[in-house]
Amino acid sequence: MRVLGIETSTRRGTVALVQDGNLLGALAHEEQSAHAERVLGLIEELLASVGWTRGSLDRVAVGVGPGSFTGLRIGIALGQGIALGLDRPIVGVGSLRAMAGALPADDARVRIAVLDARRSELFVAAYAPNGDELLAPNALPAPAARSTLTALLAGRPAVLVGEGAALLGGDFAVERGPELDLPHAGPVARIGEHLDPAASLSEPVYVRGHGATPQNLPPSPLG
Repeated sequence: MRVLGIETSTRRGTVALVQDGNLLGALAHEEQSAHAERVLGLIEELLASVGWTRGSLDRVAVGVGPGSFTGLRIGIALGQGIALGLDRPIVGVGSLRAMAGALPADDARVRIAVLDARRSELFVAAYAPNGDELLAPNALPAPAARSTLTALLAGRPAVLVGEGAALLGGDFAVERGPELDLPHAGPVARIGEHLDPAASLSEPVYVRGHGATPQNLPPSPLG
């Protein structure tokens, strides 16, 4: 199966092509607020480098967060547009799940993915080595995240991935790497290859509200 992966939930935008579980190529950018301008061009560049056309694709997989509201909307809309235009299925892959899935399959530790969610919170999720979700993505303050994970693990060995690992603290092992520090389209595509499109929808996982505070306005004189 030939899969296009798209991941735009953070400052880094990545695209990847995977065939039967093998990563054929990936491209990335980290230009501030430039997903809308850069990602489609990266897709076309990557397809050309691998020798595929859009019509060669069997499926599109897109990272669905949690992460940047704007980034998620851009990536998901782009993936949906490509899938619709080609009449191909699209699957949504959790961005934290993709980070955890970037570790080697034979690593027997529980994988804890952590990203800085701003506002003194962390995006945190935990996965078994086989990919089963042990802790659904949450936005938690670091002390609450540590206590939640301590109770969840009950002494089992675990490893942290993600740029937010340093902010979590605690006595955890940490693994670093291009596909581990931030969500990456490579694991998104590899995981998405095996998901059921009917059960893995390309809908954003925001975890929390956008943070907008309604204005305290006086009653309208026209009301």
